[in-house]
Amino acid sequence: MPEESVDSNIVQTRGSLLKRLGKGLLSLTTFSINVGLAAAAVVIGVTTIQMRAEEKPAIEAAPLVEVRTIFPDYKSGYDVERSFVGRLEPARQTDLAFELSGTVKEILADEGDTVRKGETIAVLDKRALKAERRRLIANRRATESDRELATLTLNRRQKLKDGGHVSEQVLDQARLALRRLDATIEQINASLDAIDINLDKSVLKAPFDGRVGERLLDEGATLSPGAPVLRILEIARPTVRIGLSPEVVDRLQTEDTFEIEVSSRKFEARLTGLRPDLQTRTRTIETLFELKVPDTAPSFGRLAQLSLTERVDGNGFWVPTAALKEGPRGLWTVLVAVQATSEGVEGAATIRREAVEVLYADASRSFVRGTITKDTRIVSEGVHRVVVGQSVSLGNGEV
Repeated sequence: MPEESVDSNIVQTRGSLLKRLGKGLLSLTTFSINVGLAAAAVVIGVTTIQMRAEEKPAIEAAPLVEVRTIFPDYKSGYDVERSFVGRLEPARQTDLAFELSGTVKEILADEGDTVRKGETIAVLDKRALKAERRRLIANRRATESDRELATLTLNRRQKLKDGGHVSEQVLDQARLALRRLDATIEQINASLDAIDINLDKSVLKAPFDGRVGERLLDEGATLSPGAPVLRILEIARPTVRIGLSPEVVDRLQTEDTFEIEVSSRKFEARLTGLRPDLQTRTRTIETLFELKVPDTAPSFGRLAQLSLTERVDGNGFWVPTAALKEGPRGLWTVLVAVQATSEGVEGAATIRREAVEVLYADASRSFVRGTITKDTRIVSEGVHRVVVGQSVSLGNGEV
């Protein structure tokens, strides 16, 4: 190969290498410039953010939530108010009826009227009884006349017998005839007594002081014996009948005074009687309480409520019902404020949770036991405003 051709090839090769090297240097230079520009942009952005952050005013920490706390009230037991419902009824009530059959002539009392013991309230037609009484009186008079004649006859025959003019048999006949007339008069008197009794039974009288509860018949009705005419309710001693369990009955004392509420009115009452049997359906003993009514008694049949206080022994604490929160698995909890032992904000505390068991609750407070003590500070109000672990400020109204 000629020497000039070799030199030419070498020159061409070097030229192409130089071109490729120039392109690579150009690309590297472009990439470096781009990286530098990006880094500069990041630095400028961070610097700008820092400058803007420095320009904003400093944010002050929010004040601590103020809570009111109390110390639980320790007791060795609690009183349970129990209520029992019964019905107000009269001490005595009866459906008045005539023992005789007959026609009602007059009814002198109406529903709601007040009657006194022995007062006439209804009368039967007594004309037939009076006529029968007059007939018996006439028979008695006729028999008394016959007796008078028999007495005279006996006296005359006694004289004749003494003179020996009549036999002993004639004297005995006269004596027995007089005795028979005496027996007839006694029968008539007994019949008159029966008529008088029936006349008395034809008048219906109040057996005790009370009021007419129901009028079942009117004048002119024909009665059979025992058909009720009026219902009388005694109002002097209103009585409440209440079914109580044997355990409650065993704690009752006859000398105690009880409080019974009827139609929003409260009355003092005393225990007057206990039934000796246990009601098999309700497993209760019917107990009778007599109300001390200063004026008119409430209407019979109204519901009456007896309130009894029962003491339950057991250690625990009274806390406000508003302080309770429902816990997991049906448990109850209270939020307590625990003051920090290390240095910090004066009067600050941390919210913790304590588990409790509710033994009894009334309208505003609950008797509980659990992991609290006498010195536990319980959050009494606004438990929905704080959570466990939150720092709070103790209010000035702490008790």
